[in-house]
Amino acid sequence: MKHLQIAFAGRASAGRLRRASLALGLGLLASGWSGLLAAQGFPSRPIKIIVPYASGGGVDIVARSLAEGITKEFGHTVVVENKTGAASNVGSAFVAKSEPDGHTLLMASNANAVNVSLYKSMPYDPVRELTPVTLVGRVPMVLLTGPNSPFKTAGDAVAAARAKPGSINFGSGGAGTSEHLTSELFKRKTGITAVHVPYRGGAAVYPDLVSGQIHLFFNNQLQAMPFITSGQVRVLGISNATRSKQLPDVPTLIEQGAPDLVTGAWWGVMGPGNLSPEVVAVLSQMINRVLLTPAVSGRLESLGAERAGGPQTAFRDFFSREMAVWSEIIKAEKIVVE
Repeated sequence: MKHLQIAFAGRASAGRLRRASLALGLGLLASGWSGLLAAQGFPSRPIKIIVPYASGGGVDIVARSLAEGITKEFGHTVVVENKTGAASNVGSAFVAKSEPDGHTLLMASNANAVNVSLYKSMPYDPVRELTPVTLVGRVPMVLLTGPNSPFKTAGDAVAAARAKPGSINFGSGGAGTSEHLTSELFKRKTGITAVHVPYRGGAAVYPDLVSGQIHLFFNNQLQAMPFITSGQVRVLGISNATRSKQLPDVPTLIEQGAPDLVTGAWWGVMGPGNLSPEVVAVLSQMINRVLLTPAVSGRLESLGAERAGGPQTAFRDFFSREMAVWSEIIKAEKIVVE
């Protein structure tokens, strides 16, 4: 099997991003933010961040935290607008077709790297019609099972699946979701066979997971934490290079023998295609500075997320790798959404 280089990876790369973020923030303070704004004439009106999902979810929470931080830090109004539909395609296409002046932005996430391989027809081209600005944050996936499950570790589940192929199932929020794709990646990494059971959204999986009808479920840590802290589910492993601060006793999947399985949900700011380098620079510096504030960095940490930040080039390369990784999984497993 071809080695999969997961983009969401590594203590070293995370460290570089944090150092780059800090350097940008300090550099901005030294150069003078007001002078930079005056030079570019941007922003000249309120900035709108489009969230292509309903309010209250992880993407929405991160977008609103960022918008509040920018508004408070710089005095420029930033508002969040939810445009839902077609697994983020509606809101993302709206931004892609918007005027490339920097006043309409997208809170992008995994779906923007996945959908181009998942759907037969797309209303926008994520490469040509979106401009990466800055990666904001990332949160790992956690492997969950029910409270009465016989599995105490990820290794227990793998051993059971190998002993009786097809006897273990995975729940997901639907075909092509991050829950589904992470499950398929886990199966490939461990060489097991398991049955995929799709639901209409990740939240719908939990009742059957708790009752034992669903054996395993990959969910991002942000969404899973209420179920974990209440004791409704058991955590078998985490898809991160290091253990989570919120779950220090939970071993990583790498520790349990699933090499290179480092993946998760992420959020980043994108603009329309052909966004000028000057506007990208202003936005990137603005976001990086806000990510250093206690309010925003603390909010991300409370969600179990890792602050990212860094230059546009880091996000652009990250996005390209994400597209390549999930395209390979989708094609290999013949996953299609109409």
